[in-house]
Order: sequence, then structure tokens, then C-alpha cells
Amino acid sequence: MTQNPDDQAIRRILTETRTVAVVGWSPNADRPSHGVADFLRDRGMRVIPVNPGQAGHSHGGEVIRARLGDIPAGGGLQMVDIFRRPDAVAAVVDEALAAARGRRAFGKPTS
Repeated sequence: MTQNPDDQAIRRILTETRTVAVVGWSPNADRPSHGVADFLRDRGMRVIPVNPGQAGHSHGGEVIRARLGDIPAGGGLQMVDIFRRPDAVAAVVDEALAAARGRRAFGKPTS
């Protein structure tokens, strides 16, 4: 059975993570996804917005991608932050896992 990481592991993840994709990023500054993206960028992270309706535009110096699979494998993606309806999350997680093959992972599975 997998457990949530403890506080020390979460701190390490947030300290070591430099590149995060924000799936469901909104151009509306009043939306949480927009605020979180800007918050992370203001703290030195590279934030890649993901929103199919905004793909090709840019925000914060990054090209907005339609989906996770559009982020180049050499792009250094380390974490995915999901802002989608609950019924859409499973598909995003599947896409994130497929995109993560061969990339660095934090933590370790527990049994």
C-alpha cells in the first residue's frame, strides 16, 4: 500500500524541484491555477503552463502547451500540478506517468 510522503520528503521535493507543469493553467488571474503558477515562478521555478485552448501562446516566458506530451523530453520536467475537474484527473495522471518514463522521480514506493 502506498502512503503519502512525510513532511521531510515533501520539503525535499519542493526544495529540489525546479521545473513544474501546471495542467489546467488559466489565463484568468483570478483562477487558482494562474496564481499558483505565478507563485512558483516568483520563487525561482520554471513553470510550463498546459492548456489546450491557450496552446502556442506564452505566459511568463514559457510557451503554453496543449498537453503534457507536448513538453520536450529534455525539458527538465520534474513535477506536474493538476488543476482539472476530478473526472479528468485520471487521464492527466496517466499522461504524466507516460511522459515521466526515463525521468527523475522523487521519493520511493512504500509497501
